[in-house]
Amino acid sequence: MFRPMLLFAYGTLLDPDVRRIVLNRPSPTAEATPAILHGHRRVRVEDEVYPTVLPDPGGTVDGLLVPLRSGCERDRVQFFEGFELLLREHVVACAVRGPVTALVCTATPDIRHTGEPWSLEEWRRLHKPDYLDASTAYMDGFGTLGIDEVHRVWIESGRGA
Repeated sequence: MFRPMLLFAYGTLLDPDVRRIVLNRPSPTAEATPAILHGHRRVRVEDEVYPTVLPDPGGTVDGLLVPLRSGCERDRVQFFEGFELLLREHVVACAVRGPVTALVCTATPDIRHTGEPWSLEEWRRLHKPDYLDASTAYMDGFGTLGIDEVHRVWIESGRGA
């Protein structure tokens, strides 16, 4: 039986157009609730246009809580995040709901990052149209392509930097 889950979006999934592609349904900002992940900071992934979060005792990351309506949506998010980012449960602060447990995509030890902060506004200005095209091509492989094939689609679609 599916247990309702919340996703803490902090990067490209803050954008409703990206969420629509990943979740395979509209995900308007109105369904999302502002939240904060304490004890982390958001940084750019090396050679990519998206971020990850890293532990940082004094850090905070602003984001949105997005409801996941099915196990398939959870699987689609993990597929989208690839093999260098894993969905893990963390407690996040939400002014409306109080502290809640949500799924957060966190870096594996294999991921390389720049240490530089990541900006949603800069991403939208410089990368969004190409990213949407590449993400659509990538998500078309959900449930049909293996990890090596998906990684090839990712690179060939130009989703990276």
